[in-house]
Amino acid sequence: MDKICLERFDSYGYARYVCTSCYHCESKMGISYCSVKMRGCCSYFPKFELVDIHRMVKSAEGLNVLNRIIDNPGTVVYNYYIHAKGYFDKEGYEKYIRTNDDDNGIRDKTIFFRACPFVKSGFGCTIPPVYRNYVCNFFICDEVMSKVVDDEIKGQYVRERERFVKWAEWENRSLEAILSEQHINLRYNLDECIKVLQDVPLTIFEFPQLKKISVFDMDEKEA
Repeated sequence: MDKICLERFDSYGYARYVCTSCYHCESKMGISYCSVKMRGCCSYFPKFELVDIHRMVKSAEGLNVLNRIIDNPGTVVYNYYIHAKGYFDKEGYEKYIRTNDDDNGIRDKTIFFRACPFVKSGFGCTIPPVYRNYVCNFFICDEVMSKVVDDEIKGQYVRERERFVKWAEWENRSLEAILSEQHINLRYNLDECIKVLQDVPLTIFEFPQLKKISVFDMDEKEA
């Protein structure tokens, strides 16, 4: 029986949802036809916003992670966020679309041919959890959530995720305003932005304690 639980990083005001199903992913979203196998749902090209960068610049480890993200060949630095693009097997995808008409319930078939630049086959994400964005840290696929029978606790997880996302959006706007007032941005003034963000105190988001929830397979649910 698998579990979903909350792991908190209190000194950073951050957290993540841990799902033990990820270690043996059988979700449709986890299917990989590209060269990076066993990558679970890490087909997503992560977007690191100011709230994420703010956490990174507070430590030497975080700065190393930020430099690694920036040095990724597919990374694009925008004014107020960084988009790290990864692997996409365009040729394989186009061939698949031409020769397959199966309906597996997944609209965006490109996910079968994509991989995050920071995922390692059979290992998972190589970025420490505290520096990942909230999409990576709080996403749990619908296939896993459908196997959770405790609707009350499941609802708590969903509500806390929504509450954090709203807070993060507000925090991003606040940090953007700070940089904008000084007429600097990540694209043209990266070093200056880092120095400013290092001087801005972290706003701590308080996560409640959440009970672990059990993830049943279909046989367990029917027993």
